[in-house]
Amino acid sequence: MPRREPITASELTRRLEADPEWVARRAERDRLHEERTAALRENEAPLIAALRNVGVDVRSAWLLSDKHPNYRSAIPLLLDHIDREYDDRIREGIVRALGYSEARQLAWDNVLVALRRLRSRPESGFRDGLMAALAGMARSADLSKLIELVADPALGQSRLLLIPKLSRSRHPEALAILDKLKDDPDLYKEISYRLKRKTLHGQSAARHS
Repeated sequence: MPRREPITASELTRRLEADPEWVARRAERDRLHEERTAALRENEAPLIAALRNVGVDVRSAWLLSDKHPNYRSAIPLLLDHIDREYDDRIREGIVRALGYSEARQLAWDNVLVALRRLRSRPESGFRDGLMAALAGMARSADLSKLIELVADPALGQSRLLLIPKLSRSRHPEALAILDKLKDDPDLYKEISYRLKRKTLHGQSAARHS
């Protein structure tokens, strides 16, 4: 049987473009994406307007970082908007924008309170964002709190956001909790990956010392 020549990307594209059903499915996907994007922009508009009033001109909270010259001005406003009726995707962006050391003094306790309210509830982007914010704000003195959170199975897969932070810690307690949770069904893959990287990095450093 003669061997088939592989189809090039351009040829595959040409064939797909000639398929009316594929073209129709693509058009429908594009339409739904555009509608979703427009709805999110409309939902987020009050937040964007409020940020602009304090000198923070961004298209989305997802684009706000501590590098913005007026970032400090945005922190109280973001905290004020945490519990407002926004789409889950927007609320996630709001709390992720708090995930910097500069926001810790004002935001740490508020984010913890919001996370506790979501304990044992279904997974959501907002809960992931809260956990990511805590990881971003955390200092070495917060290790015991991070350990408490990552050990709580009710917080589900959102705990994955803490694993990189813990794996970089030099405290024995951090390594101990990762070892203890290495068989956790939500965490075992990420823990295995991080511990393997940590071991390889240590071996490399030892060879070059």
